[in-house]
Amino acid sequence: MKQAKYVFLLALLTASFSGFAQKEYQFSVDLTQPQDDKLTVNLDTPPIRQKTATYHLPRVVPGTYSINNYGSYASNFKAFDKKGRALKVEKLDKNSWKISKAKKLARISYQVDDTWDTPEITEDVFEPSGTDIEQDRIFVLNSFGFFGYFQDMEKLPYRVSITKPQGFYGSTSLVNQNKDAASNKDVFVTDDYHALADAPLMYNRPDTVWLKVGNADILVSVFSPNNKFATKDLAADIKPTLEAQKDYLGGTLPIDKYAFIIYMSDRQDLTRYGALEHAQSSFYYLPETFSEEQLSKSIKDIAAHEFFHILTPLSIHSEEIGNFDYINPKMSRHLWLYEGLTEYAAHHAQLQAGLIDLPTYLDRQMDKIENSRTRHNDTLSFTTMSQEVLDTYKDEYPNVYEKGALIGLSLDLKLRQLSGGKYGTKDLMRDLAKTYGKHKSFKDDELFDKITELTYPEMRDFFRRYVEGGEPLPLGELFDAIGITYDPNGEKKEVEKAFGVGFALMPGTKNIMISSISEATDLGKRLGLEPMDQIVAINGQPFTMETYATVLQSYDEKFKAGDTVSFTVKRKVSADETKEVELTADLRDAIVPYPTLTPKANPTPQELQLRNAWMGKMGA
Repeated sequence: MKQAKYVFLLALLTASFSGFAQKEYQFSVDLTQPQDDKLTVNLDTPPIRQKTATYHLPRVVPGTYSINNYGSYASNFKAFDKKGRALKVEKLDKNSWKISKAKKLARISYQVDDTWDTPEITEDVFEPSGTDIEQDRIFVLNSFGFFGYFQDMEKLPYRVSITKPQGFYGSTSLVNQNKDAASNKDVFVTDDYHALADAPLMYNRPDTVWLKVGNADILVSVFSPNNKFATKDLAADIKPTLEAQKDYLGGTLPIDKYAFIIYMSDRQDLTRYGALEHAQSSFYYLPETFSEEQLSKSIKDIAAHEFFHILTPLSIHSEEIGNFDYINPKMSRHLWLYEGLTEYAAHHAQLQAGLIDLPTYLDRQMDKIENSRTRHNDTLSFTTMSQEVLDTYKDEYPNVYEKGALIGLSLDLKLRQLSGGKYGTKDLMRDLAKTYGKHKSFKDDELFDKITELTYPEMRDFFRRYVEGGEPLPLGELFDAIGITYDPNGEKKEVEKAFGVGFALMPGTKNIMISSISEATDLGKRLGLEPMDQIVAINGQPFTMETYATVLQSYDEKFKAGDTVSFTVKRKVSADETKEVELTADLRDAIVPYPTLTPKANPTPQELQLRNAWMGKMGA
């Protein structure tokens, strides 16, 4: 009896003392101490029960649908026991390190280079999912670019301490646990790795605005290196869209806090820009060379899409997303839902709120129809494309914003038909969110059956034919039901702006020349461009490798029919003589084949009732 009591007491003491063992990841990064454009990451590790442990930085992260290999940017990886003695480390691949005698492990450290300006590392990381280290200026910390996890230990809590330069502020959706306003240290705590990886941070001298939209506090933070744009102006652009989306979702939002984190790049050679969504924030990488009008339009459209990801994947996601494997992910079949339906809702909400009119909305859909059928494989199964988007069909990914959105539109119109206008995709999303929610994933191959169960038997055939199969969407029938005529072989009047000539770098320079005129448009021919012409300027703007994207974008957005376009070129007129030549031509309207959507002059009462219900008009 005494022995049994002793054993029981010993067990209690053992359990009590083991409770003092750290059972969380404790990271620290000091932004005041970058070295050679690198930051040092330190981790006091949770207890390891195995003889060896494998530490990962992500190979793939949610929302990018591409292989990024963030471990390529980590170097000088070291592991130590409690006495500071080094443990053996073996690098297994670009993103993984194996640590021997892991039961003794107490701390690891490594250095991280940024993805934005490390040309010797050849990974192609899209800037909104990347990292930036600029001492005393700005630090962009997409968390998955700095912090990792031990294999099979992603579900432990994380504590991240960041020491920041004086006067810097960390813009993020995470809540700073350090309540000392005078402290230069921020402390963030998350339940697991997924929550940490889902929360980007941007540190700089702050230009921030807080908005109140429904029940949610919305942070808008902008870094404009040349102070060209102010946060208050961008916040004013964003707020009406957010209000429209709040109303679209029934008056409340499924979040309490959200962060728009916006980095304006002053790079002159910028050729791509965009945003990456997260459950409670989105990170934007946009050109500071935009005009106010260009930025206003772009931020409204991009923000409308990214913000709607508070539904997918926050409240509606498959097991592949809920238990995301950052090294060897299994891709979901449902990009039509995550990106396509999100893109559809972003524009549909603006239509219902009156932020855009019906002709503008239909113009956007015509563009999506044309892009999906001319730039992509319109007969490819969307579920197959989704599952193989990392490799076989990676070039088809942009179609999620074209045909994916049209699937969302078709689904909405079909549901409206079946319900007499009373039920659509926003109702479906509400019901799916109630069925699943933030902490419950659906099984990937059961979603279509669940939607059919929640709606109408006819929907199973819809998914089988148009999403799992490669049949063309029944746009004619669906638009006809709301009194809109769809002509897949229509015509459109547009300004002919394309030149149809080939551009190439002149060897050994940053200058651009005409490489080919074999496919020159009528405009290109009227300009009189010739092979080997070195382009000095277009429309009076210097045209080089650093400036070409901005110059062409300005031309595309600002010039209209009747305007004169000009090329200044250096042309060889003899073996030893080069002459500067000015070439000009007026822009003309052209009639081109294009799908058209035209509201009927005299829709039937039933068609008009269904259209009004779809547009959210009162009394429909």
